[in-house]
Amino acid sequence: MIPPNKNITYRTINKEKLLVCLKNYLAGALVYGLGIALCRYLPYYKKLLRPETQLTLLCIYFIFLLLSPAYYLYQIFTPKSSEINLQKSKPCLAIRGIKKLLNEEKIEFEEKKEIKTAILFLLVKIFFLPLMVNFAFSNFQQLQALLSSGNYRLLKNWFSYPVLLILLFTIDTIIFAFAYGLESSFLKNTVRSVEPTLLGWAVALICYPPFNTEVGKYVPWGANDNVFFWNQTLTTTFHLLLLILLLIYVSASIALGTKASNLTNRGIVSKFPYSIIRHPAYISKCTLWWLTLLPVLNWKFFLGMSFWTVIYYLRAYTEEKHLSQDSEYIAYKEKVKWKFIPGLI
Repeated sequence: MIPPNKNITYRTINKEKLLVCLKNYLAGALVYGLGIALCRYLPYYKKLLRPETQLTLLCIYFIFLLLSPAYYLYQIFTPKSSEINLQKSKPCLAIRGIKKLLNEEKIEFEEKKEIKTAILFLLVKIFFLPLMVNFAFSNFQQLQALLSSGNYRLLKNWFSYPVLLILLFTIDTIIFAFAYGLESSFLKNTVRSVEPTLLGWAVALICYPPFNTEVGKYVPWGANDNVFFWNQTLTTTFHLLLLILLLIYVSASIALGTKASNLTNRGIVSKFPYSIIRHPAYISKCTLWWLTLLPVLNWKFFLGMSFWTVIYYLRAYTEEKHLSQDSEYIAYKEKVKWKFIPGLI
């Protein structure tokens, strides 16, 4: 009996791996290149995105083009080369799905599920990544302006409310920008599923430009993070409370880390503050807004804030319905009973 030629098997496997990697690379270059083109030439994005954001997105794209081949080569020549363990990337799956639809080819259920997840996540990424990078630069510029102004020069008052407020917003947006930019099994943030319902997408997107700007034309908004609370003592007290709420909000983003993302399941997180309630970011943000509304509260602002509170409740509702398709989230819900307020809701 002639023993199998292991070298031939090894070469065959590596050839097949190389082909998968090449397809992933070319698909990524095409899809992400189209995303960059939209950001640079679409009138809305040309107006919205800062020059620093445009440059950063372009740098991210070129980094992908330059460094991803090394990552793919590493995958090809891993010690476990006896079996092909590469998966098609999201861009590759999306292109394959579109091609099959155009050719009216039959798509099996499992493949259809993978393709749908890939396309939806690419839409999430193309929409949110530019926004989060833009928010991060805007927040950082405000932070620099505060620290270089006469009142905050040389970090004399680094602990002041305005500085801490914008610092926390900066940290939050940097976390989300990084998470939207990278998906990898190494980071343990690969996308398991994406929100499948129109309602889920609607209540998430309405909270971000350009949709919140359009809604703001009809729904009154009176919340202001720097509002004055009747006298200096009350203002200081309320500012401390607002910072605590914002710390909870940002701690939720820190807990998510590289899994931070709207509309996706990238793995279940159960550490603080998610170990206490299931939606710490939403309840802390809404509570903060309501508190800043108190000094200027009227019927218009009350109804406007009620509208946004309902929106965030619906975001929590649709997220739970989506995530409950994951057995890990069902187990998490059994462990953490409360959605918003321990012992109450």
